[in-house]
Order: sequence, then C-alpha cells, then structure tokens
Amino acid sequence: MKSFFRLTSISLQSHLYYKTSFLLNLLSPVVLLCGQYMLWGALYGQQGGTIGSMTQREMFTYILIAFSLNNLLGWSSENVLAKEIRNGTVVARCIRPVPFLVQAVSEMTGALAFQALVNFLVVLAGVVFFGAYMEIPSAAAVAGFVPCVILAVLLRIMMIDVFSLLCFFSTGYLGISWTRAALFDFFSGAMIPVAMFPEWLGNVARFTPFPYMIQVPVSVLLGDDTSMGIVQILGMQLVWLAILVLLHSLLYGCARKNMTIAGG
Repeated sequence: MKSFFRLTSISLQSHLYYKTSFLLNLLSPVVLLCGQYMLWGALYGQQGGTIGSMTQREMFTYILIAFSLNNLLGWSSENVLAKEIRNGTVVARCIRPVPFLVQAVSEMTGALAFQALVNFLVVLAGVVFFGAYMEIPSAAAVAGFVPCVILAVLLRIMMIDVFSLLCFFSTGYLGISWTRAALFDFFSGAMIPVAMFPEWLGNVARFTPFPYMIQVPVSVLLGDDTSMGIVQILGMQLVWLAILVLLHSLLYGCARKNMTIAGG
C-alpha cells in the first residue's frame, strides 16, 4: 500500500505541474454540463413533466451526478498507458519493483483525485443553488451510493486498463481509445440514461459492466427501481471487477511473453 500511495502522489503532482492546462481541463467540462441542462430543459418543456420513466426533477439530478462521475478522468489521463505502449516507454513500468496493475491503478487514481474534489464542489453548489429543481436523496440512499460509486470508479479504471493493454497487439491506440470512449459514453448512461433505452437495448446494456459505472450508482442515489438490491448490485460490481482483473492478467501475461527488454 505504501508504494500505491507514493505512486498516486507522484501522479497527482505531475498533473498539477502544468497549472493553466490543469485548470482548463477541470473547468471546461462545466460548459458541457450547462449544455445538457439546456437541452433536457427544452425537451421537458415540449414533452411535459415526464419523459420515459423520469420526471424533470429526477433528470436534472441525474445529469448533475452522472456528469460528476463521467468527468472524473480526461482524455489525456485515460490514454497515458496506451501512449506509453505505442512509443515503447512502457518498458519502465515493466522493470519497476511494483506490479504493473498497481502502477496503472495508482496513476489513474492520482489523475482523478483532484477532479473528484472539484466535481463534489460542483454537485454541492448545484444542490445548494438549484435544489428546488432536483430530487434530494435520502441519507439511506447516500449510504448505499458511497460503496457503489467507489466500485464504479474501480471498474472504470480497470476498463481503461484492459482496453489500453490491447494496444500491445495493434499498431495504433486512437481507434481502441475511441471505441472504448464510445462504448462507455453510450452504455454507461453518461449520454442518455439506460432507463430510457428500448427494452431490448437496455437488456443488452445490462449484460455489460458499463451501466454499473454510472447508471446504476445514480439510480441507487435517486432510489429508482434497479430490479436488484444494494447487496446484489455490489456483488455484480465485484464480479465484473474480478473479470476485468482476470482479463488484465491474461492480456499482460500474453504481451509480457512476447516482450524483450534490453539495456541497463
């Protein structure tokens, strides 16, 4: 654990070094958040008080929480490992006396730590100033949301890690990164709540780990029907986490067997 926290601290410091770029990356997504509110506000103005199964108050709360979860990692932070694999500098990770997976998780944890604090303040400000237009969750819902969102963040980190390892077997990383981002944004509920999908598409989404990264945690917070209890939800998140860790081991093991490290 000492190595993990030390690497997380180094990652956080490296992201804070270029202060102007760091601040722009922190604040620029707020423009997208405002655009989402304007879009859904206009849609609810035309359709009335309910779209699908969600009221306007539920949707406005969903947008804010989903934004805070979706915006934890930026494009550059998500693609650090993929870029290192393609330019060969990943060799430094392979020779360090710290497991490869620990390095990847600690680096992304450092990248999202400060962003998570900013997003929390954005959510707090939204609730304070616009709480009259939102559903305020109960204390019990918040208690269930906390462990659910921790596992959701770990799931996302592992998902990024597994997709990044695919770059060992390709000649580029952008196609893999765009595919990962598209799958995540669509099936996680970051763009549109999975609850609004057609039934067949919603069933497809539920057989993937993506809804457990945004849709399910937000549904737990809002007290929506998820067809599962909180214990079952946490269990499914742990199952998907175990599957992704296994995929990491298989992909990295295969890549490591075909990697030759020379020098000193």
